[in-house]
Amino acid sequence: MSTIHPAFVNCDIPVFYATTEGQTRRIAERLAAMFREKGFVSRAFDVASAEADYIEWGGVRAAVVGASLHAHRHQRSAVAFVREHAGDLNAHPSAFFSVSLAAISPTPAEREAAAQLASSLPTKAGWHPDEIACMAGRLAYTRYGFFTRFVMKRIARRQDAPTDTSRDYEFTNWDNVGRLANRVAQMVAARTRQAA
Repeated sequence: MSTIHPAFVNCDIPVFYATTEGQTRRIAERLAAMFREKGFVSRAFDVASAEADYIEWGGVRAAVVGASLHAHRHQRSAVAFVREHAGDLNAHPSAFFSVSLAAISPTPAEREAAAQLASSLPTKAGWHPDEIACMAGRLAYTRYGFFTRFVMKRIARRQDAPTDTSRDYEFTNWDNVGRLANRVAQMVAARTRQAA
């Protein structure tokens, strides 16, 4: 009886993500599309998928990881992935993006707390990304369960955010996503020049 092993995946810039309501996946897919437009081989990989563990790191030129904040924590799957691959991530130019509504809070203390939480995930896992970005997510009322929808509506009301739960509200600044893609591409170019 033979054991079948998955094939290794070749990718210039893999974009790994953990998502709960889907916004982090959307951002990861947009980043991968932007990298492809710049001539790189790039795909978005859910960190919980088997495929994410079969990246051929020898061919990677940069890596990006994204996760979203819920109740002041990123997904456990993202933390586990970063811990497992910290050495691989540190060996390449890399970036981490954290997705939350706190990133656009009108309260400076909440924005600062989101930035600190974004910095703490890589640090605690032993990863030292070249870039850390906080991205706004969306109010995904239509995807929340009853309790989460109730809590999010109360928070939204306190912050003067939309409270109509019959639809979702997009807050991601796609220009900021583009800036992150450009920054990662610049890091790859700088590394290529150093190696030449």
